[in-house]
Amino acid sequence: TPRYTLDVEQNVHRAARDVRATIGAAGHKTIDDVHEPLHSDHVQVKAQKPTRTEFYHYFKQWKHFRVLMGTSVTWFALDVAFYGVNLNSSIILTAIGFSGSGTPYHALIRISAGNIILNLLGTLPGYWVTVFTIDRLGRRTIQFIGFTMLLILFCILGFAYHQILDKSVAAFIVLITLAQFFQNFGPNTTTFIIPSEAFPTRFRSTCHGISAASGKVGAVVAQLGFFHLKDRGGKNAFIPQLIQIFALFMLIGLVFTWFVPETKGKTLEELSDELDD
Repeated sequence: TPRYTLDVEQNVHRAARDVRATIGAAGHKTIDDVHEPLHSDHVQVKAQKPTRTEFYHYFKQWKHFRVLMGTSVTWFALDVAFYGVNLNSSIILTAIGFSGSGTPYHALIRISAGNIILNLLGTLPGYWVTVFTIDRLGRRTIQFIGFTMLLILFCILGFAYHQILDKSVAAFIVLITLAQFFQNFGPNTTTFIIPSEAFPTRFRSTCHGISAASGKVGAVVAQLGFFHLKDRGGKNAFIPQLIQIFALFMLIGLVFTWFVPETKGKTLEELSDELDD
């Protein structure tokens, strides 16, 4: 876009051509009609590269920092639970009878089949519901819905883990499937969409990278914590408590979603307060 070409690539001539191409489109001109070189009497403007000082002064303002804090903490909180559950799904599948006995080959086949079933019932529908509703409901609303439902589901699974498994494996599968659904019709989609829209062009890639890195830290925390705690008190004995911990992180994500702006239907200038400046 002209905005990116001027502000990031610092190519003033190219930005001018892009603007003229965009305006010319209304008059049914082609892109070739506007690619002639600029005349030498055009004013040459040298765009300034974004600096750490500029980044600091921008984000030392609470109204800007709160957005970066919101996108980073929500992505971190989500990935603690998302990777904690999904990287260790074999344990959950074993609990509901998808591991089986016999050779390692047959065990892997059953675990793979269980994962396919959970993905078809929960993950894929969650993504597609998001695709069809995100511009109607809004990113922030879907994130609120996702974190709220995950908080409820993880509380049920964590505090009634053995009771549900003992009485109804089918009910346990339904709850796990719903958790998969609301991860994807929820923060697993919105946490990477919102940072790509909520920041000014000059800082957008950096802020998206910071937010994504926070998520990966959450993934590392989840895997290390799961590995070291899951067998506390016996083999897989600490799984219910770990799911309760995941519920706590869903509460954290829900709270910090308040700091995330709704980007639906807003221009980049509105989101970055450029119109106020």
